Amino acid sequence: MRLRTALPALATLATGTLVLATSEAAPEASTSKDAIVAPAVAGQQALAVRASKAGIVARVCAKEAGCDAASGATIELPAGALDLVAKGAKVDTRTLAGGRQVVRVVAGGGAGGASFVALLAAPLAGKGDAPITLWTGFTGLAKGEHGEERATVLVEEPQEKGVRIVVGEQRDDVTVCGRPALVSAREVDPQTMTLKRGASVQSLSVKERAEATKLAATAASGDKPRPLVPLLVARTASSAVGKAFATLTDGDPETTWSEAKTGPGRGEFVTFSSASEVPITSLDIVVRPPKAEVPGGAAPKTIYLATPDKLYEVSFPEDAFKKAGARYEVKLPAPIVATCLSLVLDAAYAPESAADARVTIAEITARTAFDESSPEALVGALAGGSERSKGAAALLARGGSAAVKATIQGYDKLDDAGKQLAEGVIDAAPCADQAPFWTRVMQAELAKKGPKRAPEEPALAHARDRLRRCGRASAASLVELVVKGEGKVRIEAASELSLIAPAEAVPVLVDALATPDDALRREIRGSLAHAAKSERALAALGVELEKERFAARSEVVRIDLLRALGARIGLVPGAREAFASLATEGASFRTRYLLLGPAADLARAGDRGAEAFLVAALRKDPDRHVRLRAAEVAYRAPQILPLLLEASEDPEVRVRDAAVLSLGARGRSDEAPSPALVTALGKRLAQDPFTFVRTNAARSLGEMPSTKAGDAALAAALGDASPEVRGRALDGLGGHQATAYLGPIRELATNDEEFSEVRARAILALAAMCDRSQVDAWTKLARRTPFATSERERTLGAAAIAALGDIKPQDLRARLAPLLDPKVTRNVRDLARAALEATSKCK
Repeated sequence: MRLRTALPALATLATGTLVLATSEAAPEASTSKDAIVAPAVAGQQALAVRASKAGIVARVCAKEAGCDAASGATIELPAGALDLVAKGAKVDTRTLAGGRQVVRVVAGGGAGGASFVALLAAPLAGKGDAPITLWTGFTGLAKGEHGEERATVLVEEPQEKGVRIVVGEQRDDVTVCGRPALVSAREVDPQTMTLKRGASVQSLSVKERAEATKLAATAASGDKPRPLVPLLVARTASSAVGKAFATLTDGDPETTWSEAKTGPGRGEFVTFSSASEVPITSLDIVVRPPKAEVPGGAAPKTIYLATPDKLYEVSFPEDAFKKAGARYEVKLPAPIVATCLSLVLDAAYAPESAADARVTIAEITARTAFDESSPEALVGALAGGSERSKGAAALLARGGSAAVKATIQGYDKLDDAGKQLAEGVIDAAPCADQAPFWTRVMQAELAKKGPKRAPEEPALAHARDRLRRCGRASAASLVELVVKGEGKVRIEAASELSLIAPAEAVPVLVDALATPDDALRREIRGSLAHAAKSERALAALGVELEKERFAARSEVVRIDLLRALGARIGLVPGAREAFASLATEGASFRTRYLLLGPAADLARAGDRGAEAFLVAALRKDPDRHVRLRAAEVAYRAPQILPLLLEASEDPEVRVRDAAVLSLGARGRSDEAPSPALVTALGKRLAQDPFTFVRTNAARSLGEMPSTKAGDAALAAALGDASPEVRGRALDGLGGHQATAYLGPIRELATNDEEFSEVRARAILALAAMCDRSQVDAWTKLARRTPFATSERERTLGAAAIAALGDIKPQDLRARLAPLLDPKVTRNVRDLARAALEATSKCK
């Protein structure tokens, strides 16, 4: 039930005060107005009350005649109430049992809105002359998160003489199987004229109770074994002595539920969860425990059993508290098929005046067709996926650790339908139970032979999803696979462990780096690198870099550990010292080469020793491969840009190429690339004898922010002998929208002697510059595409269609209409549709 939608549907008195739908209309009150005088009756003094824009005032008088509220006391109001009262309030009286009066002030309300209500009374004769504020507050206003909403409700129950006034709370999470119910109730006590705690209210309406199916509980002889897997689980209660209500379904008749209200607890209830897949054929109820004493314990005479759509009235033939441990059976006219069942108290074998009576029930048990089925038998019943199988699954899901254990043990013997149901049972289990199972499934799926298995393999994907949902609770099971697994099982487990529990993953993955399998070690290092990105892993990484622990590792492991730290290496305690212990003067080629990545990241973090190591490698290492690697990573340390510029002049072509790419990476990260960097790249683009170096120089210049000198260098490269260099230069100029060079770009776009790939890139560059001068020519090229007989024509046609989409002329749909004909090949139609849907940057 959602209170925000349920409240407007509740029955409403004429004054606007909300009343539970279960309460019938209250007796006629005196005519509502903004002032009233309650007479002195039944030992109670008179009370004059007036509501106005100034608030509420009240005066106590010995008698009604001449009693005027004008000179009375101002009633203190909660925040927001005065605004409602000022807009107009209605004042009337309510007569309690015994004749005493309560004055009720109501403001606001209407159209489902909240109302402010004040309940005022005169004191008894001889008990002072100050008006009594019994209660003030707002009714009909739902507050709280979805599923936990609550609202205050004022209930007036008709009595034989007068009314009973109760203030309580309705909650989304405490209902009679979806029916609104009142909890935390307090009632106006006519004897003391106070708001008394511990009131109970029958939340079931008179109409529904009158229409309830009548059943009789019968005394059952002999003990009946409890179902091996119980169905009902107590979830909420309106009240409970010691907050003990789960005891109703714990299988122990010595533990009890007792309502915690004054009197016999009429209307108090407990709500149980059930499973609609498992029909309930009958119910067993034990009222008095066999041995345990219950202070004030009393037996119910009549109870109601409520499902979301049915109500049963159950009467007990005798006072069950006179028979300790007696079991009563409730036979149902038809099986109950529901997810919810509520037990609601009504009459009791205790007088209404017995304030200390505690209506008690020890145990309630649902009887089903599975009563004698063990968890193992229920697992066997999962096979086939029938309705009975679904019922068995529902019971297993409620059967606790024993049921989960049986499900896991019997899983491999089930067919596919049974396994699917079993997985649902295991998914609902605590992570401590399900994580080992899902790691086992993951291991089995990964170990299967045959063609390469897709990452979306349902069983593997489900196992991975469950392990991730369990989070760190899955760590122990994954650790075991990393330590004992083989091949891709170990790789997958390492990957999941680094994602789920990075701190726990660190020591395990560092140990795993000691494998002699280079490919496996590379995968493990990748997982360790992922874990190292987490803040939670920093402390664990620091432990691994402690001097003695680090030194005890092999050099291979030590290097890979540093490599895995990546850009965060400067944050890890001990990383600088660990690096220095390896970056020695006589280090091997392998060590020098592999330490360059960590050196660049440490240099960026301000480590002078790492910077010196990187500078030495870049400037004077005798091995070109080391210089090449140094050039590749040097962009990470901005302070050594001058040396990177020098490396772009290295006699070894691969070193120059690496320096060019590194300079490009440096330029991309700067808002304004330095002139020296642009000059160096321009020189390589113009002068380097190797095509791939010139190509990468053009690429680097094109991908960094536009500069005048850089665009000039790219424009000069339009005459390069290599079509790939010319193409890269065009890409850069187009990306920079370098309209100063439209002329030479147009020439390339229309040059029939030019390579088709270069022409296509020239067309796209013009479109990127929003140059509309060749729109008609592009339209002709585009319309020839369906009839293209050569790769050249197809390439130019595709470029023309894309360019038109970038430019977006107003008549674009008309220009491309012939290409949308169903007779045109699908790929051409797709190109045309993409052009029509493209977002243009051109005005």
